[in-house]
Amino acid sequence: MDNGQLLPLLGGVAVGGVLGAGGLYVWLSGRIKQEAQRHHHAEQARQLSAQQVTQARKQIEQLQRENHELRLAVRPAPRPAPPPEVPVDAAEAARRYAESKLKPPEPAEQPKAFKDTVVLPRAR
Repeated sequence: MDNGQLLPLLGGVAVGGVLGAGGLYVWLSGRIKQEAQRHHHAEQARQLSAQQVTQARKQIEQLQRENHELRLAVRPAPRPAPPPEVPVDAAEAARRYAESKLKPPEPAEQPKAFKDTVVLPRAR
């Protein structure tokens, strides 16, 4: 092989390498651009969800504050202390007991399970 044949062969390999590198660059730059856009969209979605979470937490805190205020406003009044028990005389207690045994209690009216039956006249 002499220089006359070697020079065009090396030139062809060099031009082929440059064209191959250029094609590879174009293909990879498109892929990199797609990945960059995908990353950008994912980052925007993450920031939006973080903002929504923050807003939801603020709303929860506000609702808890309002709930606490309403509980304080509706808090029932304290119950008065029960009156002190007056000691009962033993004779009085025995008399009341005897009266309750002698006089039977009034029968409590039982609630009716069904309404009274009403007989309707026949239509002739």
